[in-house]
Amino acid sequence: MPAPKPEPASKPEPAPKTEDTPKSEDGARPEGDVVHVDFEFRRELAKKVEGNLANFCYQCGACVGDCPAAIYSDKFNPREIMLQVLYGLEPELLGEESVLWLCTNCYNCHERCPQEVKPVEVILSLKNMLADRGLISAGVERVIKTFETTGRTVPASTAVDRQREKFGLSPMPAVPVDEIRTLLEEPPEDGPDPVVEKEISPHPVTRTDRFAFFPGCLIPARYPAMEKAIRRTLETLGVKLVDMEGASCCPDPIYFKSKDKLSWLTVAARNLSLAEELGLDVVTNCSGCTATLSEAWHLLHDSELLEKVDRRLRRIGRRYHGTTRVRHVATVLRDCIGIGRIRDSVVRPLEGLQIAIHYGCHLLKPSAVMRVDDPNDPRMMEDLVGALGAEPVRHHNWHLCCGKACQEEDLPANMMRDLLTSVREEDAELLCLICPTCFGQFDHGQMKIAQRFEEDFHIPSIYYMQLLAFAQGVPYDELGLERHRFKPECLRRFEKSA
Repeated sequence: MPAPKPEPASKPEPAPKTEDTPKSEDGARPEGDVVHVDFEFRRELAKKVEGNLANFCYQCGACVGDCPAAIYSDKFNPREIMLQVLYGLEPELLGEESVLWLCTNCYNCHERCPQEVKPVEVILSLKNMLADRGLISAGVERVIKTFETTGRTVPASTAVDRQREKFGLSPMPAVPVDEIRTLLEEPPEDGPDPVVEKEISPHPVTRTDRFAFFPGCLIPARYPAMEKAIRRTLETLGVKLVDMEGASCCPDPIYFKSKDKLSWLTVAARNLSLAEELGLDVVTNCSGCTATLSEAWHLLHDSELLEKVDRRLRRIGRRYHGTTRVRHVATVLRDCIGIGRIRDSVVRPLEGLQIAIHYGCHLLKPSAVMRVDDPNDPRMMEDLVGALGAEPVRHHNWHLCCGKACQEEDLPANMMRDLLTSVREEDAELLCLICPTCFGQFDHGQMKIAQRFEEDFHIPSIYYMQLLAFAQGVPYDELGLERHRFKPECLRRFEKSA
């Protein structure tokens, strides 16, 4: 069933006339005054990765009709932002009160645009310009600093390692931070980049039952029980995971991409080159990691962009060859293992359990890059949940994102409240998802929603691989479910059926 069309947001004001006019002291233009097209601003934007795409916008409004930020906020309008870009209205776009940080990075505009303008990517390029001016969001800056210092957005610690040990997992390996910092350095103004003589060649990818495991940051550090469930279930199903020594943050497509898209691509290419050494395709456990690595693979088919990335990689003796592909663990289950084998592995059928599905955004969109499922009518998660004997439920707000990228607290809170309301209306006992970021939003964020709206949903969230492990017979108490703020106690009634 296609996603219901949300009510369109308010239309932008009529286009200003393109004549020269003086600006006020703060750089803004009085309402109704004429403007002068600032081509210098547009040239600066065009130097950013995909920053020139706005030139193809013809103001059809497709981006607004499906934009959650525009639906839930009267401040944000991607069509208006694209118009401001066309006129080069720098003060409106890059002022201290910029609305760009309200973008939820849901990729709906990317999916809907008939001109392939990719408004979300133009907005990210504008954020890069904000970062150049020292106007990056405080919350985003904190995450970036953590990555630049540790190589991860969620760093390792002795407390993390103790928690991992409880699940039989090894300590989080060190990231070669010096390599990351070398990649992030600006190229020298004069002369060629320094080049390390060593170069690593890839091996051809030939296996479909072995994958280079890219665990990301969030699951290993905050949710090690999810990692344990992944390793245990895939081993049961005959798939071997090979750890990628030296992997860093992907880096994430929300925060670090907002600062410098070229550096973001370079770090992603470094991670992919680690898998190329192993001669294996990559499997991830996080939608954000999948999105970053998949988009890097997609964009680096551009020879000019690849040369810019390889120029940096050569500093650490690496090159990117594009020989390895990226899969989310959910697509490995569906495509490499198969629904039938999953069903056969179940010893504890979850019959009668109604489970609402949350796909999130980055797993499905942009569909031309992700190639996972139909973003308007996906079936993968329903099939995976159904294989466990449960009844998957599609609530009417299934298509909403969790709002994690938005840097204004009210907007994602209202989005999640509406989503949880539609889950409750279906009498679902669980909300099943496949992304740790979404899990955190609904597990921890649900407490904030209860406080803000004085409305207690008490809907437990669960990562699919934990649910699969439970259905395969792993005891409830070995899955880390006691650490959830809203515990899936409904599973207890199935324990005696194993």
